[in-house]
Amino acid sequence: MPDLLVGAMICAVALGLGFLAGSAYRGAELRKTGKALEELRGKNRDLSRWLQEYKDIHARDSEIAILFPSIIRRLAERHPTDALPRVAVRLTKELFKMAQVALAIVKKDGSLLVTEGVGIPLEWKGTLTLSPRDGMIGDAMREKHLILREEHVARGGRPELSDLERAGMVPDAVIPIVVEGSVVAILAVAGSAGKMDRDRPYASMLADLVANAFQISLAIEALEQRAMTDPLTGLYNRAYLADRFLVELRRARNYGFPMSVALFDIDRFKGINDRYGHLAGDAVLRKLASFLRERTRSTDAVVRYGGEEFAVLMATADSDVAFQQADRIREEFEKTPFDVPGQADPIRVTISGGVATYPQDGQTFTDLIAVADAGLYHAKENGRNRVSASRMVDLLPE
Repeated sequence: MPDLLVGAMICAVALGLGFLAGSAYRGAELRKTGKALEELRGKNRDLSRWLQEYKDIHARDSEIAILFPSIIRRLAERHPTDALPRVAVRLTKELFKMAQVALAIVKKDGSLLVTEGVGIPLEWKGTLTLSPRDGMIGDAMREKHLILREEHVARGGRPELSDLERAGMVPDAVIPIVVEGSVVAILAVAGSAGKMDRDRPYASMLADLVANAFQISLAIEALEQRAMTDPLTGLYNRAYLADRFLVELRRARNYGFPMSVALFDIDRFKGINDRYGHLAGDAVLRKLASFLRERTRSTDAVVRYGGEEFAVLMATADSDVAFQQADRIREEFEKTPFDVPGQADPIRVTISGGVATYPQDGQTFTDLIAVADAGLYHAKENGRNRVSASRMVDLLPE
C-alpha cells in the first residue's frame, strides 16, 4: 500500500511538472506570437504611413501639375514692374497654402523693404525694413537660393529672423528672387500647410519664373522709357505727352477739373548755336530742362516737345494759374546766368511761352497744342521774353 501511494504521488508530481512545462512552453509561444503580431502591426502602421505619404506626395505632384501651367501663363502676361510683387505673393500663397507671405524689395542702399504680402499687417507694406545680413535672410542673400528654417538652425544660426520676428513673423523659408546674378527681392513664407523641404523644387521653380517675369518687365519698361525719353535732356518726349494728356483728360472730365498746357521756346536759339557752337546750345537745352523740372509741381509733366521747344502739362490748373506759373518760370529763367565754354562772362538767355486751358480752349490734345502754339507765336511776334494766353490772341478760323 505505501508503495502504491508513493507511485501515485510520483505520477501526480510528474503530471504536474509536465503540465507546468507545457503551460510554460505555450506561454513562451504565445509571447513569441504576440511579439511577432506586434512587430507585424508596427510594420503595418509604418506601411500605412508610408502609403499615405506616397498618396500625399502623388496628390501634391498632381496638384502641382495642375497649378504650374496656370502659374506660368500668369507670369508670362505683361505686368508692370510695380504690380509683380502682388502677383508673386498671391501665386506663392496659392501654390504652398501659406498662412503668411511677405515680399521685400532690395533698395538702392541694400536694405529690404516689405512692399507686398498676405496674412501680414497692412502697416508693414512700405514701412517695414529688413536687414540683408540677418539670419535666414542673410543666408538667402549670400547663397542666392532657398533657405529652410531647419537648414539655418542646423548650421548653428539663430532659429528666427530677428527683424521679422520682432514684427511678428517667423518664416518657414526664405526664397530669393535673383535677376542677372543679383537678388532683387525675397519671399518670406510662414505657416505652411505642407512640408517645405518636399516642395523645395517647386519653390525654386516659382522663384525662377518670378525672376524671369521681373527681368522681362524691367526690359520692356526700359525700352518704353527710351522710346518716350529725350536722350539729350532726359525729359519725356512728345509721344509721352500725348499719352499723358489722355490720362489727365479722363480725370479732368470725370471730376470737372481744369487742365492747362504751356509751350516754351528759347528765344534766338539759332543765334546761340551760330555764335557759341552746338555744345553751348545743348548746354542751354539741358539747363532749361533742369530748370523746368525744379520749378514745376510733381503732378505736372515736363517734356521736350521738339527742337528748342518744351511743354508743361499742368493738371488741375485753370487759365489764371497756368498763366501765372508760366510767366513766373519765364521771369526766373531770364535771371539765370549761363556759363558757356570759352566765354569769360555768362550769357543771357530768355524764353517765350503760350498757354491753353481745357475745356475753354479745346477738348483735344491737338486743339490745346494749337492754341498754346498760337500764344507762343504771338509772344514771339510781340517782342519775345513773354507769355501769351488764349485771351490775348485772336485766332483766325481755318
